[in-house]
Amino acid sequence: MHASSVPVYISNSGSKHPKIRLRENKRVGGLALFARDKYHPLHLIVDIPEGIEVLWVKLTPPCHPRLTASIIYCLIYHPPRAPSQAVLMEHIINTCDILKIRYPSAKFVICGDFNEINTEELENALSLSQVIDFPTHNQSVLDEIVTDLSNQYLPPQPLPPVGKSTHLSILWTPIPTTTHHQPPIIRKYRPTPDSLIRGFGQWLVHYPWVEVLTVSEVDIKWENYSTTITQAYHHFFPEKSTTVHPSDMPWITTRIKKTH
Repeated sequence: MHASSVPVYISNSGSKHPKIRLRENKRVGGLALFARDKYHPLHLIVDIPEGIEVLWVKLTPPCHPRLTASIIYCLIYHPPRAPSQAVLMEHIINTCDILKIRYPSAKFVICGDFNEINTEELENALSLSQVIDFPTHNQSVLDEIVTDLSNQYLPPQPLPPVGKSTHLSILWTPIPTTTHHQPPIIRKYRPTPDSLIRGFGQWLVHYPWVEVLTVSEVDIKWENYSTTITQAYHHFFPEKSTTVHPSDMPWITTRIKKTH
């Protein structure tokens, strides 16, 4: 399909949601991703150098393996003999590093028409693997998938070209799994706002510590002190609980989620 024949905006009628990046004033190339609404497709706005053709989209599957809360797709098109290979590689690597900080549980799929680009730099820099092992255009592997999801998918399968394309289509299917419901995890904590800290401090200043000062045995002093201070801590800083997803990192807090 010529890029000039695809409208810039497509209304979302039905269950598929399109994300498109066009090649202006050119009749080949262009990028498009179609995803079902249940995957909550989100177009990621990132800085893209001039002359680079990439499209970044995050999908959030309703059911996913542990530590795979979302999948970030980077679709690329690199024209034959284009001088922008180094810029493209630097852009992908730097953007993936930034998105890993923003979405620590995300997995990555970098795919598209690489033409003559060697993907080893991507694989080494981002700990990814290239999974296409068959020619996609004549006798060359031009269309590739570089990902950290290879252990969750079946080997890619070649399919006939779409329309007048000279490139094979690629079918990449997840490994069938039995979905097990993961119950939420209850984490308990004690908030320490300034108001409660001040109240605890005032108690410390005015408490007489009779049960500590009126006994001579050191062991009993320590036991009485520990009991009193623990009871006071529990009183001034009451315990609360929060529900977290099993895939959340231990350091993910309610405050972090609210600011995400």
